[in-house]
This record gives sequence, C-alpha cells and structure tokens, in this order.
Amino acid sequence: MGKQSEILQNLIDSFAKLPGIGKKSARRISYYLINSDTKVSNKLAEAVTEAKKKLGLCRICHNLTENEICEICSDGMRDSSSILIVENFSDLYMFEKLNVHKGLYHVVGGLISPLDGIVPSSLNLSSLFLRVHEKKVRELIIGLNHSVEGDTTALYISEKLKDSGINITRLATGIPIGGEIEFTDEITLKQAFMERRNF
Repeated sequence: MGKQSEILQNLIDSFAKLPGIGKKSARRISYYLINSDTKVSNKLAEAVTEAKKKLGLCRICHNLTENEICEICSDGMRDSSSILIVENFSDLYMFEKLNVHKGLYHVVGGLISPLDGIVPSSLNLSSLFLRVHEKKVRELIIGLNHSVEGDTTALYISEKLKDSGINITRLATGIPIGGEIEFTDEITLKQAFMERRNF
C-alpha cells in the first residue's frame, strides 16, 4: 500500500470512529474533503480546534459551555427547584429544543454499566447529590434512556435520594424500551416528559 493510500485510510478510519458514522459515510466524507477547496478542510480543522480549546463543562451541571457556568445555570428566570437529569449534551439539547422544561439540568455523562467498567463514581453523580442537598430542589426528573443501563442509573439515583423528601419522577414510557432520547421524535419525547410519573 502506497503512502498516499495510508494517509487516505487514516482519514477514513478517523471519521469512522465518530458515533453514527460507518465506513461508507467515513469514506464519502473523506473523499468530499479531499476533493473540496482547501478552505473547507481548513475551516473544519479550525472549528474542531477552537471547540476543543474553548468549550468546557459547566462547573454546576456539566453542560457544554464557553464559560465557567453555562447560560442555563446562569439564567435567573429558570426554576432552580426542578432539575432534569440527562445522560449527555445531545439529550439536554433535545429537551431545550422542545421548550417543555423550565428548570435546570444535570448531565451525568453516561450510564452505569459495570460490564463496560462504568460505575457510579465514573459519572457526575456526587455533584448531583451535592446540588440536591445544598439547594432547595423540589423535583428531580430522571430523563434517562429506558434501557438496562438507564434503569440501573435511575434506580441508583432514586435509592441514594429516597430519604431526601424530593419528588423524583421519570419520563413516561412513550419512549420505547431500549430507545434513545437523542433519536426519539419530538412529539413522543414531549408526551413522555408531560406524562412523567413518580419513581
């Protein structure tokens, strides 16, 4: 294999490692970038570099932000007594897009999965429990996927907070078992949020 082919293969392999992009899509993206104007690839490289350099995690909720505290946590108009727990930034974005939650968020950064080496201490859970005990939180809404890992994480959170006197609710099961919030249509997700039940 020639040097140029190795370079191309490295590019394809790099894109194929991204979530939701298979080998075929990775090859198409690679060909597109190679055939496009240099400005396109330079702009992409600059955007990735800038995002990596300037974006970090909110010290309160672990959302993506350019500042120490994200815009949602800084917004005095939000209901600070209600926290919606989500797995990742994509899920937070979905709920914000729906405009159904007027409170705050907490991004746990994954789901408990001992087989994959993800234990409670691997997630942003200690900061969640600290927030609950320090602030006047009235309701915790568990907005995690209905999967084995999502259920395990939800159960762990509810067990840890069972004596806190906080109302803990979970999204209704309009979301199919094993389905992911990120890929759920807006109507189903909105319904699941509105019909959430006590956990």
